[in-house]
Amino acid sequence: MKGATSSSPTLIGVLVMLASGLAVGCSSDRPAEGDSCIALVHADGPCGIAADGGALDLGLHEYACSGSARPDQNARYVEGIPQGRVCAERGPRSEEGKQTYCCSDETSSCAYDPVADCETPTYGYQCRGANRPESFNAALACGQGVREGERINYCCSGTPQPDGCLQSDSVTCSPRLMGFSCLGRNLPKAGQLGANKSRADYYYLLCSTPEPAANVAYNNYCCYTPALVPRGGSCVQHTEVPGCGPGRFGFACYGPETPEEDFLPMRCPAPPILGRSAQGYPAKLYCCDFQ
Repeated sequence: MKGATSSSPTLIGVLVMLASGLAVGCSSDRPAEGDSCIALVHADGPCGIAADGGALDLGLHEYACSGSARPDQNARYVEGIPQGRVCAERGPRSEEGKQTYCCSDETSSCAYDPVADCETPTYGYQCRGANRPESFNAALACGQGVREGERINYCCSGTPQPDGCLQSDSVTCSPRLMGFSCLGRNLPKAGQLGANKSRADYYYLLCSTPEPAANVAYNNYCCYTPALVPRGGSCVQHTEVPGCGPGRFGFACYGPETPEEDFLPMRCPAPPILGRSAQGYPAKLYCCDFQ
């Protein structure tokens, strides 16, 4: 995932809004025409989550935005610390075609990142500290964070996405590994472990290079949840390291350490090759074995 500099989100957001004649931020007093946002009021609280036949109030507020405007695009950085609102994209209003968002009112330690390298329909936030974007907006779902110095980059979505993977005992793995069967290029996620999901990105679900399943539309993975990653650890999984065969574990390392230092069960017999991570960044690529 692509990270921004401490000034990039603010500068790019300002330039985009100035080019379209907008002031920084979204306001309900802007004209209906052009790129703008308006606050919506509903008695039934559409930004809640249905639970046990009722609606759970998440303390969020709904906005409808036209064009490229977003309620969270006026994020800023103060002495390198991101500050902004966190919004869950909820899809267009059918009668108007405007994009709707459910947003937190509080200023969080996360900033919307308009240049994040996230695949549609996800979008990026850059945060500082242990709190993920979901801790400020429970209507949001984010992937595993990628550390960039003292900040963590996330790709998030406000609309439920199909997991594409199922934990399966029929996948043959070592007794210490869990088997998953995934549709296409989907990867197993820690969130699919249910109550064991870590929401702080300190625990990772690491998976092997896939092996084709009997159904050619699926791939099988063997995965495990390692212990805490050392502070500052910069090795992340990469299931498509060139030449790393099925059942072995590929890694992309941004820093000086090796996967063996970050993940104790790993043994990496061959020196790394220079390449790019799954997110497209220059890295040292390792092919390792689970011991």
